[in-house]
Amino acid sequence: MTAQSAEQQRALIEAHKKLKSRIVEGRPPRLAPVQPVDQERRRRSLQTCHRYAAPRMEHRAAPMDTGAYVPELSALLENDPNLCDGARRCARKLAEITYRRNREERSLVVTVTYLARALGRCRRTVQRYLRQLESEGYIAVHVVAGARSRLCVGLVVHLCDRLIARHHREKWPDSARKPGATVESQKYSFRGYTKGLCPQIPVGQWAMRCMDGVFRSFMKTNPLAGMPPIALT
Repeated sequence: MTAQSAEQQRALIEAHKKLKSRIVEGRPPRLAPVQPVDQERRRRSLQTCHRYAAPRMEHRAAPMDTGAYVPELSALLENDPNLCDGARRCARKLAEITYRRNREERSLVVTVTYLARALGRCRRTVQRYLRQLESEGYIAVHVVAGARSRLCVGLVVHLCDRLIARHHREKWPDSARKPGATVESQKYSFRGYTKGLCPQIPVGQWAMRCMDGVFRSFMKTNPLAGMPPIALT
């Protein structure tokens, strides 16, 4: 046995003696104190890390298959990082309805309430989707002003070429419409609205028109009338 191995053996024997001297016979080893279990943290960990959350979404009945479909669209809609998933879904819904109702002009007369019900979202969310699509050049939106009032009665959404597939930008395929079927709506209360007889105003000009009354009320009074003149040095 070499001197180095003998030295290592003596060090192991000394360490064993020290550990044995710290053990008291007849007493269990000293353990760390048990911390109380945080039940709320445990429940949250189980629901988020290990398994699905306990409250699951209610399963709804599937809609009836009406044969409607979304036409071929450009892949820019799916690859654009400036659009959220809700805006993409809104664009596909607009293309679906436009393809079925007015595929020749590619414009759709619609209301925000109708889109909100079709998408299952609130009006503010749908308005945000429309702003994203318009800012990125996929649609053009005009406000339809009422013929008898100054209120907005709906929107006219035009599908731009950026949204349409390249081989369908000139024209969509003809529809398999039944010969003799009328396309006129029997709801004559909205006849002028659906035929485009009401004035159409861009969104920016409509916002200025809505704020015009507020500006006129501010211009009637001068808040600085009774103040002394300011001396400029």
